[in-house]
Amino acid sequence: MGRHNTPDPTAKAPLRARVARHVVVWLERIGFGVVAGAGTLGVLRWASTSWTASLWIAGAVAVLVPLAAWLASTVPGPDDRR
Repeated sequence: MGRHNTPDPTAKAPLRARVARHVVVWLERIGFGVVAGAGTLGVLRWASTSWTASLWIAGAVAVLVPLAAWLASTVPGPDDRR
């Protein structure tokens, strides 16, 4: 009925466009993780935390942020009716 009956426009897209969209989404997530890790490293070094601890924590942040973004993308949005 109405707009709820229309198929998802991304499902109609050609394979190349869907793969490109998937790659761009993951590059954005990884980029966000790198920026978050770099920011964490800067703050920890500013707080006089040792280099070893700072690098380990920043590395963990750089890995966990993209994973958290992926996990958040699996949760249905407020408009999803299942």
